[in-house]
Amino acid sequence: MFKELHNEGYLKFYLKTMSPLSIKAADNNDFDPTVPDNKFLRSYKDGKLTVVMPGSSIKGVFRSRAEKKLKGCDIFGSEYCGKKLSSSMDGKERYKESCPACKMFGNTALKSRILFKDAYPIGEIKMGKRKNVAIDRITGASKRNALFEPEVVEDGTFECEIKMENVFNWQIKVLTEILDEIDDGYVVFGGITSRGFGRMAVQNVQFTMRYYDRKNISGYEDYGFYIERKFDRETLREKLSRLALDDECFGKVEFDETL
Repeated sequence: MFKELHNEGYLKFYLKTMSPLSIKAADNNDFDPTVPDNKFLRSYKDGKLTVVMPGSSIKGVFRSRAEKKLKGCDIFGSEYCGKKLSSSMDGKERYKESCPACKMFGNTALKSRILFKDAYPIGEIKMGKRKNVAIDRITGASKRNALFEPEVVEDGTFECEIKMENVFNWQIKVLTEILDEIDDGYVVFGGITSRGFGRMAVQNVQFTMRYYDRKNISGYEDYGFYIERKFDRETLREKLSRLALDDECFGKVEFDETL
């Protein structure tokens, strides 16, 4: 289903911390007493080392929520789509036989049509440390010598971007619903979420839709090779409000719809 490019979507938004955010780096130095126990993940952006929310982590949060909403397959069970699909099937067959979550995010036999970029902070960020102590699961009391201090983003805003290729309207709706659930506190990011960490707010949502095989659609600008339209959050909600997430839309394989 990727041999021809029918459409592309670009969903851009900000994630603003509403509680401490902890994303642990893998290269902690346990022998340096001046370094936090769990350093926040960092990466280079424009030649400078800065904190980052990796695209893989953001995708994991979105996929986990989508699987709960859409009743996706069990990736650890015998009914996992990647195990059921044969290499002899063409792309349309593999897509058709996949569960709704795998249709969006892919599996070992089907490419994902939704790509998540690393999210870097914009403007100033405030870092901090939070003291935590491990709890003994048997006694319910705190463990001795089990104090740890994770490094967290206390306050900051991250710029996020999700790119979509050959996407259906129901898949766009699932993503927009997850954005709403982030605002409502049902979806959180990072670690130590059982203690209230990882709450975020979605801001400045902008969605751009391009069609490469359509012409003369109301509201779209014609750029010759493609037509394009930009949507704000409310307009996007309104456009998708009457779309039902049911087996009929999940079963679509032909790109015969527009937003």
